[in-house]
Amino acid sequence: MDADNPLLLYLVEGLNLVHPRFAGVDGAGPPDRAAFAREFYHQLRRLWDKALPVQLGLGHVLIRSDPDGRADLVFWKLGERGDPDRRLGAVVVADTAPATDPGTVVVLVGPGPVTDPPPGAIMIHYDTARRAASVLSPG
Repeated sequence: MDADNPLLLYLVEGLNLVHPRFAGVDGAGPPDRAAFAREFYHQLRRLWDKALPVQLGLGHVLIRSDPDGRADLVFWKLGERGDPDRRLGAVVVADTAPATDPGTVVVLVGPGPVTDPPPGAIMIHYDTARRAASVLSPG
């Protein structure tokens, strides 16, 4: 994926809307990964209701959980005109860079940037100090 990939743009837009309390910026400790993932999903759905995925060229997107439990969110493009649904990618929310399956986007949540993303990793950093997301490594 490159940094201009529509899925990465959609993810960054959703992350930039995450409420700061879910990111642990209120001083109450580190973010709760599950709560952060749910808030992130909520913001992605709000953007979905505004047709952002279609505007970005992703088409109609469905977000599901991962039956294997390896990812927090799995994105599917709905098939149209008889085409089957196809998987667009998956997202893992983490505070360190975990080993992931190819094509999985890692959303790192924390105050400092990651200086050495693993080669080939697809990573977005949500900076809790700035409350902003940026693509670190497009893969």
